[in-house]
Amino acid sequence: MFLIHQTAVYLHIAGGVIALLLFWIPVFARKGSPVHKRIGRYFALLMYMIGMSGLLMSSMDLWMPETFHPDRSAAATQNTAVFLFSLSLLVLTTTRHGWLTINYRDNRLPLRRPLQLMLVGSLMLSGIALFALGLTRANTVYIAFGALEIAVSAGMLRYTFKKHTRPREWWTEHLGGLFASGIGAYTAFFVFGAFTILEPAFIALPWLPVLVWVGPGVIGGIAIAVVSRHYRRKFTPKAAAANE
Repeated sequence: MFLIHQTAVYLHIAGGVIALLLFWIPVFARKGSPVHKRIGRYFALLMYMIGMSGLLMSSMDLWMPETFHPDRSAAATQNTAVFLFSLSLLVLTTTRHGWLTINYRDNRLPLRRPLQLMLVGSLMLSGIALFALGLTRANTVYIAFGALEIAVSAGMLRYTFKKHTRPREWWTEHLGGLFASGIGAYTAFFVFGAFTILEPAFIALPWLPVLVWVGPGVIGGIAIAVVSRHYRRKFTPKAAAANE
């Protein structure tokens, strides 16, 4: 069991470091270019690995916290595992949504298949649970990411089942899904990786951890809104755009 847990940890860390670097290449590459497609495919595969390894190790931490982290209290390990599980589910679900929308475009039937609906529904429940936990513990990070996960999953369900879609709306859904996936990856890095590096600063400035941990969600959310608005205007006929 310990070997499985450690393997998941190493895969999660190694894949995360590479994915964080690759993320920016498709962002700045010409959309639809060979570089955008190839690096985007690598990024998506890495995010699948990160999401699944994160779900595995956080589930094991919730199940047997003292076995895998004997140097920490069970409560501390489980608190961390709850947040990591939630972030991993966000990464996995949004990556798959972004990948399905770009591959099937106007055909939304793959989004209505049981596996994808199960993932989106699980993300919604995870967001609600994280938000409620944040309220009971006055934890700003939990509240912020619980709200983000609720909003993201609701948006995916709305797109999946809405009667009519805008011209090339699948493109903005693809971008939004992969941006949200990047938010999850960068947040995990800052919460679990940067803490080790910046621990003295975090202790000296109690407000800094919240700023660093919530920052990717706020910046990413603004980026999704701006980019989506840009492409909606670009793909919507002028007459229709004037009536919006």
